[in-house]
Amino acid sequence: MTCQQEQLFGIIVPGRPLVTNFQVIDTTKAVSLVEQPGFVNEITFFLLPNTVIPPGYGAILYYAVPPFQNWILLGSVTTDKPSGIFRTGWATNEEVRLQPVVQIGVALEPLDTIKNLEIMNSGVDDRFAFAHKIALDLFQYMTSFSSNNGAFNNSSMVVPMNIFDKWMERFERKYRLDPNFMMKTST
Repeated sequence: MTCQQEQLFGIIVPGRPLVTNFQVIDTTKAVSLVEQPGFVNEITFFLLPNTVIPPGYGAILYYAVPPFQNWILLGSVTTDKPSGIFRTGWATNEEVRLQPVVQIGVALEPLDTIKNLEIMNSGVDDRFAFAHKIALDLFQYMTSFSSNNGAFNNSSMVVPMNIFDKWMERFERKYRLDPNFMMKTST
């Protein structure tokens, strides 16, 4: 199997048309463009139906900003996992956010290469980091209202009953202004 066969892969950027028109670079590599990457938080990458990849191979998804020379890994698919949703991080990446276009690259690689790149579970660490930042934000918000009633006790916190409702309102307001606010470094 080579990338020279017609339409092997697809990508979906939420709110945009399906992309299957990859330009073949060589027998194992193909590229396509994604416009306005600063608005792209996730990409779904998948093998099209009836695509056959030889045993022991998978497809790795990369991206590069102009002049399209330094490739950064996004994720991979295999016959055992023929699709995946990958966080891009482009909205918070200064190098990518203001670019008019990024190039998406797909490379057919042996499964050993994919395993060595440690991308079989890509996206899991990003989601954990995001959830951790949300939990930390809630904790810090709650401690700002904490009262110790004159006694200091490291194992308990006394906060108003409606603290979670107030935090949720604050969180939703910030999210409406900037959906990526949690991923930005606070100064």
